[in-house]
Amino acid sequence: MRNITQASIKGLFGYVDHDVQFSKNSPITIISGPNGIGKTHFLRLLYALTTLDLKTLATVEFRQIEIHLKDRNILRLAQKRDGDEVVGFKFSEKQSPRRTYKVINVPYAENKDIEQDLPPNVVQLADGSWYDTRYDRPITSQFAQRRYGISVTPNSLAYFEGSWLGRFFTESKSILIDTQRLENSSTPSRAGSDVRPVRQYITQVAAQLSDARRKSLNESLRADQTFAVRVLKKARTTINEKDLKERYQRIADQHAELHASGLNVSPVDVQFPDGKTSPTERRILNVFLDDWERKLQPLLPTHEKLKTLRRIVESKFIGKELVLTQRGHIRFRSKYNGKPLSVNSLSSGEQHLLAVFTMLLFAASEGSLVLVDEPEISMHAAWKHSFLNDITEVANISNMQIVIATHSSAIINGNWDIVQEIKAPLVESQPEVDDTAFDDIESEV
Repeated sequence: MRNITQASIKGLFGYVDHDVQFSKNSPITIISGPNGIGKTHFLRLLYALTTLDLKTLATVEFRQIEIHLKDRNILRLAQKRDGDEVVGFKFSEKQSPRRTYKVINVPYAENKDIEQDLPPNVVQLADGSWYDTRYDRPITSQFAQRRYGISVTPNSLAYFEGSWLGRFFTESKSILIDTQRLENSSTPSRAGSDVRPVRQYITQVAAQLSDARRKSLNESLRADQTFAVRVLKKARTTINEKDLKERYQRIADQHAELHASGLNVSPVDVQFPDGKTSPTERRILNVFLDDWERKLQPLLPTHEKLKTLRRIVESKFIGKELVLTQRGHIRFRSKYNGKPLSVNSLSSGEQHLLAVFTMLLFAASEGSLVLVDEPEISMHAAWKHSFLNDITEVANISNMQIVIATHSSAIINGNWDIVQEIKAPLVESQPEVDDTAFDDIESEV
């Protein structure tokens, strides 16, 4: 998704204006302000706009939303009302260096855009992926569309066909992490027990690892089929022995690290010759190292994510270490006695932290816009202090732009250069109140 440089909302709740400049030198922007000022609504409306969720955009009163992108293009949205009812939306696009806005009007009727009759075992996760709670496994968007008739793109996208906005909405990848919902939500499994979000996200690790292993195996098969041809092609190539030996050691160390982390790459029983090698030996070894490197390449991105997840988790979970099973499933064991620990035995705070970072590392698409509301819930004070460093590392790995709404100074941890403070509007005078307006409410109570 294209990076956002500025987002503003005018007339939120009918009277609040917010203008947020996104960080230039960091992938993280923090929105801070008092309770009730609209931090959560700011995130939800930004998410609804970038995902073309008209239903959400119709439920909150605002006059205009505007986002500026790094490529200098501008997207503006206004509600069209008939009294208190939202009847449509006015989208305006401005492509730099165009000086005028192109307007696209989209009608709206409640329950018309995307309404799905889904089986109770199929749920959509915060990152937009689909999950089957009956079998406790993720399912692809293509499968969900084919099997259950789920529309993976909004019906309203047709209004933007051929326009710059059509391309923008098609490419848009946004995630909204509502911490309270993530903390409290669970879905029934096939066995009748509740499946907490952490279980739904850690299955993505096994799925991604399986895909990486499949790609590695394909590379291995392709390399085996063309090995002889490539050896003959490089029969007259001059190979420096010192450079070759250094390259061998680097790849061997990388292979050992992958094996130790649990990716289960097969051991390579090829030792570099102790004595001086002949030109023919060096040419054959050089082609062999080409193949070895190709086989490891698909595993490296997953390996880097696993290293990051392991570091984040093991620096915070007391007396526990993360273990990867042969099938790529995340488990834990006690550092004190080596006994296995189920994910369900983790504390609510540990499960929450594991769910957030597993989702961002293994479920979210690269380049996503991630909107996080009040991440401090269920966090120990020490975890809050390190949260910003942890999520910045994750953002850099997956090229994400992350916006965090919080009023926790521990989360900010002195990084005021990336904080945008939003304030309540000044109220100069109080309007006269008609006491009879509350009669209906009091009678209901």
